[in-house]
Amino acid sequence: MDHDDLHTWSRRAADWIRAYHAGLRDRPVRPRGAYGAVLSRLPAAAPEQAEPIEAIFADFEVLGPVAMTHWQHPRFMAYFPANAAPASMLAEQLVNGMAAQAMLWQTAPAATEVEVAMIAWLRQALGLADHFQGTIHDTATTATLSAILTMRDRCSGWASVADGIAGGPRLRV
Repeated sequence: MDHDDLHTWSRRAADWIRAYHAGLRDRPVRPRGAYGAVLSRLPAAAPEQAEPIEAIFADFEVLGPVAMTHWQHPRFMAYFPANAAPASMLAEQLVNGMAAQAMLWQTAPAATEVEVAMIAWLRQALGLADHFQGTIHDTATTATLSAILTMRDRCSGWASVADGIAGGPRLRV
């Protein structure tokens, strides 16, 4: 696939996504098949040659949506919705196109500094004092890990940051 094909198929995917969301209410929330229903429809071995994108997209349309829990469904009340607002999908596409690795300032100054500004805006919106700081986490797992590490470091009086935790007190959550 080249960038011209990407342009064509991105438009087709955007049309598919719009139709998917428009008809989401009419779908069952959870898949009705049993384990192995999708697996049985896949080849036992990878194809020797690349398949045309038309065939891959058709497989996606037939196999994917009927065998997925639809997190954005209006009757799905478990867990939490997963970034499917149109603005979020567009932002994800742009970030994906850049293949950004926003791990730290050196790898993505723009992302880091926008995050700093957004945290300040959130702090202001919540009426918190200027000394409050934070970061934006991509998942609940990352947020939980950060909270646990912060608790560990705070319990050690921040000694774990400089000295590590070997030989220190036994910590539990």
